[in-house]
Amino acid sequence: MKTNFNLPRLISLFILCFSVTAFAQDTIQKKSVGDAVYQEYKQNGIDSALQKYTELKSKSDEYTITEWELNRIGYQIMMDDKDMESAEKIFSLNMKEYPQAANPRDSYADYLIEKGDPEGAKKYLKESIAKAEKSDKEDEQTRILQSSKAKLARLENKHKQLNFLVGNWNLNSTNFTNGVESGNITGTDEIVYDETSSLITIKHKNSNGEIFSKRIMVYDPIDEGYDVAYINTLSPMGIENSFIKINKVGDNKLELMEIYTNRKGEKKKMRHEINKNDNNKLDWVIFEPGANEQEWKKVYAMKMEKKN
Repeated sequence: MKTNFNLPRLISLFILCFSVTAFAQDTIQKKSVGDAVYQEYKQNGIDSALQKYTELKSKSDEYTITEWELNRIGYQIMMDDKDMESAEKIFSLNMKEYPQAANPRDSYADYLIEKGDPEGAKKYLKESIAKAEKSDKEDEQTRILQSSKAKLARLENKHKQLNFLVGNWNLNSTNFTNGVESGNITGTDEIVYDETSSLITIKHKNSNGEIFSKRIMVYDPIDEGYDVAYINTLSPMGIENSFIKINKVGDNKLELMEIYTNRKGEKKKMRHEINKNDNNKLDWVIFEPGANEQEWKKVYAMKMEKKN
């Protein structure tokens, strides 16, 4: 019997079979190099685990080889096994394997913080921030950058820059219109810092001790300043938001630049000067922009004295 040999059909079937086989290989679940290295660590110690990683990292067709694999087991060894020496070797290896990545440096900083070396941690957090800012990876530009900045701000106590305000104060305030005094007000401020949430809450009270407005402030490590929410309880207008940047302009003097959006949607600025006469007395002056960018007009001045 004569057999018809259809070459194009045979080639098509071959390609189809090859494609199905290749697809099946691609969809095979890769093994975790982290799990393999951690298992070796538990059985034979950290040096054997590091050697295991060297053996497996070339087998990317079988194992998932990423910075996150080493990162994960570094934390597991540090937090679950309480083995700081071995965790340090894993975190160090991760930095060596991924020298351009931000997160391994952020994680090494966590190790140093856990170890009790905050000054050393600052160095690696700054390196993480520098790499994340230059990265083209979205995760590094957002989550890692935010994490490193937040940790560095806390280590540098930037969230406590205004904690000298905490306490109860007597206020003698003066309003100014076109540079001329236009009225005086007395009252008190009750200022509290919540360690858990890092919030500063200010209750502004009139001379009768009644609260007429509140401010809530929290440090924003990304923009490196304070986010502020203001609520006027006497004439409610909702929550008014602003942002304050702090500049130290002398040993006992701070300049606060406040940016807010008014009801018309216009961006506005206010400048604050705080002079710390001593621990119990402050002069706080507020200015608004004048006719040009170099000119500032005094609109409000407060003499604050802390209650005993």
